[in-house]
Amino acid sequence: MNNLTGRTRGFRSRLLGLALTFAFVGATLPVAAQQSNNGTGSTPAPRAHGSPVPSHRTPMPRYNTPMPRYNTPMPRYRTPAPYYHTPAPYRHTPVPYYRTPMPRYRTPAPYYHTAAPYYRPPTTPPGYRQAPFNGNFSGGPYQGRFHGPRVRNPRNWRGWNWNRGTTWNPTPDYWGGGFWGSYAIGSLLTAILFGSIIDYQNQMIYPSYQVVPNSPGAEVLQDYGLQQTECGPPNLVIIWGPDNSVICAYPNDLVAPGNYELDPTTLTLVSSS
Repeated sequence: MNNLTGRTRGFRSRLLGLALTFAFVGATLPVAAQQSNNGTGSTPAPRAHGSPVPSHRTPMPRYNTPMPRYNTPMPRYRTPAPYYHTPAPYRHTPVPYYRTPMPRYRTPAPYYHTAAPYYRPPTTPPGYRQAPFNGNFSGGPYQGRFHGPRVRNPRNWRGWNWNRGTTWNPTPDYWGGGFWGSYAIGSLLTAILFGSIIDYQNQMIYPSYQVVPNSPGAEVLQDYGLQQTECGPPNLVIIWGPDNSVICAYPNDLVAPGNYELDPTTLTLVSSS
């Protein structure tokens, strides 16, 4: 397109130059003829025979009209900036693979369960009788034999402080004087029996019952960290309370197995000698 435009412009320039040339020549010839006539005032004399014919040709003017220069700019080729397109991530969802698991046959490990020792209370021998509830004695068959080391109460009770400074006295007609709970003697058949201590020498039986929560006896177990259990098996902590009452507990780091008498004033345990 640019080359065609340049050629058209060149052709028009040439036509314009030729037209100017002819116009100039046409305007110059009449002026030259007039100047020639005005100079002599007469017609030119006939030339002599044999003389050369004068030349009346007026030289053509030379018009060094420079040709227009058309500096057609070279086409500019602009390299476009590189276009970087970050492709979208291709996410390939794998086809779910369904595999039927093989059955696993696992032989279970043998389970060895050690059964807890079952204690069966000894059968009361015939002719044995229950020891009477006596408010004046304590310790059962070990009465008067508690002269061993004293196991002080961790709470360090002094002078009935555990009872808010009030002296505690056994209540008649209650098992243990009510120290282990409000067990009336007439209702012991409905109480929970926790084994018994059998005096084979005197053929006497000292039954034991479950300690009632929030009772003075429960305070003793809590202070020493003891857990009550049924009386009868060996190697237990045997605590003799008021009125020949007795309870049993598992030993611990503070109280070793053996027979103990309870001092209700300070809730201290005194071991037998």
